[in-house]
Amino acid sequence: MSLRAVFLDAGDTLFTEQRSRDELYTDGLRRFGIAAPPERVSAWRQEEHDAMPEVHAGHRRYTEGWFGAYMLRILERASAEGHPIEGIDPEAVRADLAETFTRPETYAVYPDVFDALEDLTERGVRLAVVSNWSERLTGILDGLGLSRYFEQVVISAVVGATKPDRALFLHATAALGVDPSGVLHVGDHPVNDVAGARRAGLSALLLDRGAPAEPGPGVIRDLTGILPWIDPT
Repeated sequence: MSLRAVFLDAGDTLFTEQRSRDELYTDGLRRFGIAAPPERVSAWRQEEHDAMPEVHAGHRRYTEGWFGAYMLRILERASAEGHPIEGIDPEAVRADLAETFTRPETYAVYPDVFDALEDLTERGVRLAVVSNWSERLTGILDGLGLSRYFEQVVISAVVGATKPDRALFLHATAALGVDPSGVLHVGDHPVNDVAGARRAGLSALLLDRGAPAEPGPGVIRDLTGILPWIDPT
């Protein structure tokens, strides 16, 4: 495959949380006196995330305003199940959790990532991150030592389009000045990453770190699996 660029997802592709997102949310709520079990916090978090529209009261998904409304809904779920929330400011909870999710030490870079990025850079492949994330992603990449590899970091909350919307991918191709047909996108989500990228005219690989030793077509187990897809010439 003759490529001009490789786009990579961020979370669960380049790095992952050291502790689960449900645990981090559970701890955050406990700091404000809501001692809910992790399984309930997981349900509130996932159900309200899925129920929230792309734009809420003028705020795009993953912006601070959107997360503020999201946190209010989680607190309302807690209240409905008997947890007292009187006097708790949803914005204070949002800001506290945002601080947690901004700290580089919250995350761990996967062992294969640096070697793969070095190899791709040595081959002259241009690299960009394309991610559904808040604007804080750039600081996380800086703190993890990853920023130096990427010409562009394209973030849904900044652009105003969320994967699998083809607009986010096309924004990234325009930012690099490359044709979509010359770009390979790699990420861990079959719809957001693979289907979304292909709808935008990019090639795509699914990253499945739990896949068998010989994964099926279009699937790789780690980022070093990108290298055989690149024409050495």
